[in-house]
Amino acid sequence: MNIPITTPALLFPAIAILMLGYVNRSLGAATVIRNFRKDYDGGYVHPNITAQLKVLKARIGLFQAMLAVAATALLAACASMFLIYLEYAWAGNMAFGLSLTFMIVSLVLSLYETSLSNKSLNIEINDILKKEDKH
Repeated sequence: MNIPITTPALLFPAIAILMLGYVNRSLGAATVIRNFRKDYDGGYVHPNITAQLKVLKARIGLFQAMLAVAATALLAACASMFLIYLEYAWAGNMAFGLSLTFMIVSLVLSLYETSLSNKSLNIEINDILKKEDKH
């Protein structure tokens, strides 16, 4: 099966939007970390801070991996278009398949990062519930 040069081009906006979302999530986590640091330097101690920081540290690693894999997907899509342009259809198809594979891996990493984010939120909720039970 030969794919037209426009097929890999369809991945460009999808991958770009994914990467933008990843960067925004990363910036949100960075804000939380900076706020924790500001509170820490000011003497305020967050309950369960160690658990929160472990989750945030894992998320930072995932953000880096998600962006690297998404960028690789974009490069593979570019390579696919270039190979199809050069009329190396088989190689272009393989590069397109790799691009899709990297995009899927990026999405799986994103799902895992989302689960870690939810874990962090549950730590906060449980802390609030414990304080409410004491009152």
